[in-house]
Amino acid sequence: MPPESIKKRLTLILTSIALGILAACGGSGGGTSIADGGIRGTGSSVGPVSGFGSVFVNGVKFETRDIVNQRVQSNDEITTEGELEKGMILRVEGEWSSDGSGTANALSYDDTFRGPMTDLVLLDESTGEPGSFRILGQSISYDRRTVLRVDDDQLTEGMEVRVSAWRTGDGYRASYIGSVTTGTDFPLELEGRIDEVQLDAFRIGDQWVRGGQNVSYPGELTIDDIVEGALIEVEGDFFSPEGDVTAAEIRFSDDRRFLGDEGGDIELTGPVQFLSVADSSFALNGVPVVYDDETEFDDVARSRIADGLLVQVEGEIRSGRLYAEEIELFEGNAEVEAKVLTPFEGASENELNVGGVRVLITNKTLIDQDDDAQTSVKEAEFLEVEGNELEDENGTIYLEALNIEIESDDTDEYELTGRLPAKTYLPVGELTVLGVSMFYDETASGDEWRDCDVVSVEYRQVGGEFQVLEIECDD
Repeated sequence: MPPESIKKRLTLILTSIALGILAACGGSGGGTSIADGGIRGTGSSVGPVSGFGSVFVNGVKFETRDIVNQRVQSNDEITTEGELEKGMILRVEGEWSSDGSGTANALSYDDTFRGPMTDLVLLDESTGEPGSFRILGQSISYDRRTVLRVDDDQLTEGMEVRVSAWRTGDGYRASYIGSVTTGTDFPLELEGRIDEVQLDAFRIGDQWVRGGQNVSYPGELTIDDIVEGALIEVEGDFFSPEGDVTAAEIRFSDDRRFLGDEGGDIELTGPVQFLSVADSSFALNGVPVVYDDETEFDDVARSRIADGLLVQVEGEIRSGRLYAEEIELFEGNAEVEAKVLTPFEGASENELNVGGVRVLITNKTLIDQDDDAQTSVKEAEFLEVEGNELEDENGTIYLEALNIEIESDDTDEYELTGRLPAKTYLPVGELTVLGVSMFYDETASGDEWRDCDVVSVEYRQVGGEFQVLEIECDD
């Protein structure tokens, strides 16, 4: 039987709707809702879309039936929920509960960038080293969690894309990259801080932007706000091929979509910036976050909070600051790439056995697929899963999935990355990583890995046992 503590995390009985979510082609953000110590709220929730069937954001399934025609507020020709994609950073106004259910009153979306990709460095699939590129002079990184919706699932130099991204200390981190398929009047979109202002132009990074009498200033920004240091968003077109940008619309930066109303609750996901341990504070998408001894750290140690770490914060806005009631890890620390095996005895509908690893699907899980695969996650034979390695009160290890990629591999060789138990007491020739007990040949494997905290293991199943092929450090 599965551990009782895992059962306790499953707070909703799987309905036919939830089963349909798991079985849907390409998957969605998971079926059963997970009670993870979250709080109830009414206000704003801003984060990447992880699934549909309504819309899943920040681990909450927001029902959208009360929104007329499921309309999305946007100036980027995305007008309805059906035009959204997984990975797009969406703002939801509504209410939510700790059981993972919610009701949306309004949805809003805005591209962070739109334009041609330059200086492309591809993601290293073998090591997981992030890739990078530039759009209109701004540096953007992407990784395995980034959702790609481009031709052949392959980025190419000069490709025209739209990007939904978070600001980081040294640029931006992409949550979504997609081919631009709409006939927008303003094909270019640029966000950033003004570095230099001249009489008829200004510079963001190394990209010059020209103004003019026909420039529109939607919202609160006026021409008097075009000053050095201002954080703005520009939409327009090239004045000359790959040269200066002619602005059609200029408004304050997208950062404002991350702000909440005074006294209101907000759920906010993004990478940590400007961490001050002394002040117990950091920034998240430009929003100052304050935490204290009353803040609940869910599945992440307070000491692990660091610049660049992707987290989800829930709390209340007071005087322009987000006072955190809960901080959760939104970054994977373990992964497995393997065949889907016979389910564990007594496993629930949202638990999978992937290469011997117990994988738990939640509302936060973003399920994707590669190549031409049209198999649902419940029918898949081979999966790549990234998530958080957790341990229940009985000491059972499991992987709470953040990303699942459905693959078409048919190899019998698997790979996983996880913590090495503290100087394992298992006999020589046996170890356990991510809850998988494996046997290894000490002569062939060496012993350098024994001093590591995290290891990457290549292994295979032989009969009813797992056999290590290679072990190496992954610290």
